[in-house]
Amino acid sequence: MRYGLMVAGMMLMGVTCVAQPYLAREITIDHTGAQRVGDLLDSIGKRQAFYFSYNSDAVDADRQVNIPRYSGTLVGFLERLFGEDYVFKESPGYIIIRYAPRLIDLMVRVEQRRGRPLVVEGQVRDAGNGAVISQASIYERNVLVSTLSGPEGDFRLSFRRPNETIWLTVSKENYRDTTVALLLPVEVGSKPTTRRYWFFPETDGKGLEGTVLGRFFTSSKQRIQRINLNGFFAYNAYQISLTPRISSQGLFNSQVVNRVSLNIIGGHTAGVNGVEVGGIFNLNQRNVRYFQTAGLFNLVGGQVKGVQVAGISNVVVGEVSGIQVGGVSNRSGDVTGMQLSGIFNVAADVRGVQLAGLVNVADSSDYPIGLVNLVKNGSRSIGLGFSGLDMALLTFRSGGRILYGLVGAGYGFDGGPQRYGLETGLGGHLVTTPMFGLDAEIVNVMRTGFRKNSTSRQSLRLLPRLRMGDHWGMAVGPTMTYLHRSADGGRGKALRVGLYGGLSYCW
Repeated sequence: MRYGLMVAGMMLMGVTCVAQPYLAREITIDHTGAQRVGDLLDSIGKRQAFYFSYNSDAVDADRQVNIPRYSGTLVGFLERLFGEDYVFKESPGYIIIRYAPRLIDLMVRVEQRRGRPLVVEGQVRDAGNGAVISQASIYERNVLVSTLSGPEGDFRLSFRRPNETIWLTVSKENYRDTTVALLLPVEVGSKPTTRRYWFFPETDGKGLEGTVLGRFFTSSKQRIQRINLNGFFAYNAYQISLTPRISSQGLFNSQVVNRVSLNIIGGHTAGVNGVEVGGIFNLNQRNVRYFQTAGLFNLVGGQVKGVQVAGISNVVVGEVSGIQVGGVSNRSGDVTGMQLSGIFNVAADVRGVQLAGLVNVADSSDYPIGLVNLVKNGSRSIGLGFSGLDMALLTFRSGGRILYGLVGAGYGFDGGPQRYGLETGLGGHLVTTPMFGLDAEIVNVMRTGFRKNSTSRQSLRLLPRLRMGDHWGMAVGPTMTYLHRSADGGRGKALRVGLYGGLSYCW
């Protein structure tokens, strides 16, 4: 069975029904003189409890306007402010302003044969001049089947289990969305499919495609799809993929948020609101909630709330709220919770704990646990200290307001065979004032002569510190040391009480 139809310039005003549509609300704007378009929209949004979202290339937020007193619907005001070349969509919490001066002509042909998938073919043209439109997104918003139009504006979609009504939507940058309803023969007992949609504002290239791996694993078709759909994402219960391009959701995979996502090798989805498991890697355009794990790496363009585990690395462009565990490294924006890695962590503001085998990097982090902690608003010092009368130590200390790490090298003066030392440890600022401080440190000093003999010392230090100017400081305090010695003649253990003192330069 074949049939066809032609549709010109139908506009899809929204994908989510709301009890009181934003655009239909009655508003009153008093004349206040000239003001910026951006300030005017912000003022309306605050009063109505939603946000306006728009592309800065399409809407000049700095344009000065002088609006006389207005009383009427919001959509009427927006049409007066922007003109007929703009369209407005609603999504929970947002009104999206799009520059769309052009209309679409859509011609559709449907073929349905018993026992075979239903096939929809057609062509997309410009309604004004008849030119074919390539790289337009054509999708069915309930069963999540999608494709892009070819060089001649042609497309083909296949539906294995179509609903009674196929809602075919065409989206293209600078064009008004066009949706047609294809009514099929009703099957008794079939259940209609409903679909939830979310809107996320554009991130100006700072999301997934702002990373090297994100650009590498995002195909040109997926980039075009994202631009055409302009921040709209669908929700689905599950998806399975072998690779990012071989998925149960096809080309639509990077626009769908899933509850359960299973990626045999790797997958590319809009996000996860449940559980995601990747044999090698997971890529998410937007946010991840609850649990995500991958054999090698996770790459998330938005936020993570929950637990994220990777054999090698986790990279999150936005914030992390929860626990981030990476075999080698973690990198994210702000962190509320914990970052745990084998080698290094990188974050912006950390409200929690950073634990790394070697290095932590952050703008602010009160509780970094690592040998080297490069915290922008923290402290760093290099100091020369003496542990009793037998060893001099050159030590680098770095960390946040509360915890810091230390690593250093030493030389012994006691004449023994273990002349060289390596110092590592963790310290804490117990008291901090402009002139005086009290620190506690737990350190391990390994002494060796690079032969068979070695000595291991674990010390607890309590160090009163005196600040001398902006950069210099001096510390002297008691130490308690546990000594463990291994040598050719046997083993020895001892507990000693001593004194540690030194001079440091801070910055």
